[in-house]
Amino acid sequence: MKTNWKIALMCAATLAFVACKDKNEAEDEGLDVEYEAKISVNDQSVADWDALDAKNVAVFKAPSNPVWDGVHMIKVYADEVYINWILVYDPAKYKKHRPVDAMHIFLDIDHSKKTGGYFDLFQDACCDLMFEGPLYSDTGTPINYCPSVSEWVGPVNGEDWKNWKQIKESIVGESQFVGDSILEARIMIDNIPHKEKFSKEGFGFGATLTQNFEASAVGFLPQGNTPDGNLIGRADLLFVKFTKTTK
Repeated sequence: MKTNWKIALMCAATLAFVACKDKNEAEDEGLDVEYEAKISVNDQSVADWDALDAKNVAVFKAPSNPVWDGVHMIKVYADEVYINWILVYDPAKYKKHRPVDAMHIFLDIDHSKKTGGYFDLFQDACCDLMFEGPLYSDTGTPINYCPSVSEWVGPVNGEDWKNWKQIKESIVGESQFVGDSILEARIMIDNIPHKEKFSKEGFGFGATLTQNFEASAVGFLPQGNTPDGNLIGRADLLFVKFTKTTK
């Protein structure tokens, strides 16, 4: 499906990864360009991911010996309009529709270790934003992922859940379960608070599936090996670059 988006191509545009116009064209306030989403999240399929150029898709696979082992792989693809992701999980560990059934997404939007935190999970501890939202309604029906948004207010590279402060109750998103082991979702970048802080280089991404108030109930990625079976195998966030699709 093709949609016309009015995307500002001035150098002061909200998203720095959109190419700037030449100086002699800078007076133009915008340009109508044709944007075609490469990914759909309402087709009960992830076949469209196979058509993407592999170099534009960030992938992290679970190590051989993680403590939280219910999520096997994440894939992330971002363009001018959406951040898209897939979680491949173990259906024996992720029991659909528990009393608490949430997906958490962690973003290092400015691609900097001088801001953000959350060493609780990630080695580089530079998460700036966290999404938190359910995947099922109270009656057990799958719903669109429309998470709340919290920002990190604790010490730089610090830890502790209490250092997340909610700044928005809900942002519009989309999601679908594909088969028994894949969860696909996307968020429109324009709906993300502090979107102007996204680095043109890209951003860090991490994800968890949580159930029944037990943060270790399912799994998270990126994650490293934990051969002693006790310590969380902290790893750096997955780095995701923006793919330019419009001319």
